[in-house]
Amino acid sequence: MRQVTIIVTSFTLANAHIPSYPDSQNYQILYRVPLYRIYVEGRDAANNLVQEDFEAIRFGVHKSTSSQPMVVGMAQAQTHTLSWEDISTMPGNAWRVYDGFFIHEGPEYPLNGNFGSIGCVEICGVSEWDRFNKVIKDLTGVNNYNQISNSNLLTAEYEIATRPPLIQV
Repeated sequence: MRQVTIIVTSFTLANAHIPSYPDSQNYQILYRVPLYRIYVEGRDAANNLVQEDFEAIRFGVHKSTSSQPMVVGMAQAQTHTLSWEDISTMPGNAWRVYDGFFIHEGPEYPLNGNFGSIGCVEICGVSEWDRFNKVIKDLTGVNNYNQISNSNLLTAEYEIATRPPLIQV
């Protein structure tokens, strides 16, 4: 079993269009947020350093039915040990960072505007969530998410980042 780190960078790659959450405003109003470089880093079975890159939404737009929309998400530099848990807002499991913050599957097509976010890291792209988790399994040398979680093998390091402005598209 080997330690693996997810680095949530401040480097932007492109943009995504997302509705606010939990009030999606019927998907009629979308907001532009950056896609960030995320990479998974660890050592393979031969002790070679491996880094695999991904694109992810890092900041979202929170809006309740009675509030104005605002950009939310983790902007401070911080490190957390992750746990594999059920996520109540969507099907399947995700990596819990802490409280209601997760690293989870994001939209396959981030410009389609069909995926709300309130500050979780959302791995974007067709089949990228599956590839992301395969890299974690391969680098830890463990084929079971619960064992990775229970053994504290996975951490996430967030680089400091400036929250993007609220931009309606």
